[in-house]
Amino acid sequence: MKQTKKILIGCILVCLICSIGVYEYININQKNNFKITQVDWDANTKNWTDNTKNNMYDIKFQIFDGTDCKKITSSKSTYAMKIDSTVDNGDLKIKIYNDKKVLFEENGTTNKTITVSNDDSKNIRIEITGKKAKGHIKVKLT
Repeated sequence: MKQTKKILIGCILVCLICSIGVYEYININQKNNFKITQVDWDANTKNWTDNTKNNMYDIKFQIFDGTDCKKITSSKSTYAMKIDSTVDNGDLKIKIYNDKKVLFEENGTTNKTITVSNDDSKNIRIEITGKKAKGHIKVKLT
């Protein structure tokens, strides 16, 4: 009886560890589906913090006056972009586009999700334009 309990507990622990490993593998691979690269920068900033990595474009700034443009490259044909921006002061415009059309364009604070389809997924750009803006922008790709 005691031996059976040990074997059962051992099997449960092995299954738990394997489940965690599979989850981490899937999570890492999802993040590696995207590449965010700098295309253009023409701006003056104060306290600019860029925490962009993997599948997240994440910037915070006290003063942003100018334009920042990033290119999104994805191994996925269709994906979602969750856009979350907060503007405390000044003017801020977020524009997401490709070679053919504008997919999203909005001024100020926003919290929206857009879907980028297979037809639109090539040469995606995120352009941020600020005029004495203070705020935070996060764009999460999934």
